Amino acid sequence: MRSLTLFVLLVAVIVAGCASTQPRHIESLSGMELYQRLCSSCHGVEGRGDGPVAPLLKVNTPDLTRIAARDGGEFPTEDVRRIIDGRTDRRAHGPRDMPVWGWQLYDMSTRDGNERAQADAMIDRLVEYLRSIQRP
Repeated sequence: MRSLTLFVLLVAVIVAGCASTQPRHIESLSGMELYQRLCSSCHGVEGRGDGPVAPLLKVNTPDLTRIAARDGGEFPTEDVRRIIDGRTDRRAHGPRDMPVWGWQLYDMSTRDGNERAQADAMIDRLVEYLRSIQRP
């Protein structure tokens, strides 16, 4: 009987712990959290192009901390946004190997009528995070 009581108590504690932990929906993640979830496997934790998947790709994974430096010192906000959401393709570099996150974020957002606005807001947070990690 004692082991049954202990088992029931253990199950109750586990269920209570699970119930109190609300999963964060992707549309509520910060730019850094979005980057970690969506980009770091290729671009690396610090954005330097050295993620664990990078060696498996056919193209070099760019260092995202040097975007502004490669663009004459100015961070090209709109260009970065368009690359992430899929409106701009770097055709000179061959086929698009990077996921089109605009569509992916649109698919992952909730279905309450504001899907495109939510996807755009997530891309904005991601772009601002990339701006924040720029180095000379």
